[in-house]
Amino acid sequence: MNNISKLDSKTFELLPLDWDTDYFGVKSAKVVLKKKISKVEQDRILNYCHKFHFITISNLDNNNENNVWIGKRTKAFLTDLNIQFIKHININTQSSTIDKFTNVYNSFPKNKDVLRIAQKAFLYSRFFNDPYLPKEKAQSIYLHWTDCAFNKPEKYFVITERNDKIAGYLLFFINFEKRYATIELIAVDEIFRSQSIGKSLIAKLEFFAFKKGIKSIKVGTQVDNVTAVRFYNACGFQYAGCSSIYHYWPGR
Repeated sequence: MNNISKLDSKTFELLPLDWDTDYFGVKSAKVVLKKKISKVEQDRILNYCHKFHFITISNLDNNNENNVWIGKRTKAFLTDLNIQFIKHININTQSSTIDKFTNVYNSFPKNKDVLRIAQKAFLYSRFFNDPYLPKEKAQSIYLHWTDCAFNKPEKYFVITERNDKIAGYLLFFINFEKRYATIELIAVDEIFRSQSIGKSLIAKLEFFAFKKGIKSIKVGTQVDNVTAVRFYNACGFQYAGCSSIYHYWPGR
């Protein structure tokens, strides 16, 4: 575990990433740039970064001035343009796609069929675009992500079945204080694609969230994942923003 404290201000957030550190085997952190960063703040951020080996920099709203100083003052490289979507839910957004084969589970036990789907489903990731990360680790990150979510009370799985087989899953968490849900992962077994499985997963999430008093659902995806962008648009999600994501290795 990292022993360096999280730092937060109106313009940026700096935090160690224990999960990434454990998984990749390198001391990892995250920098979130909320607004334009001053020269003094840049110095503070860079000083923090040099305490780590691997840093993910999220430049919210793709602020151009932040892009400029990142390019001038670091060797960070762009690994992703992440599009964020949001859907506000109410009684009028409830879908007819809800079916009896799709259910929501909390503290869902480890399931080999879900892991099999996770291993094959994900084709896009900023981790794939980083030559310094072990290839096998990058390729297995969503499998590990899913595996780590089993039996966790703060994690929810939407599971849908067809012909007594798991056809797809959706992993999400809920911020009850701010009343929104965030989709972490969604995947459909390749033999069940083009059968509205994804829409069934989203519809069940909406129904469940609405019953819990949740007001919105958030999700992000890579800008080059055209299929995902079209899917979320088709499900009624609206564009909420775009962030540039950099990877930074201070020692390289």
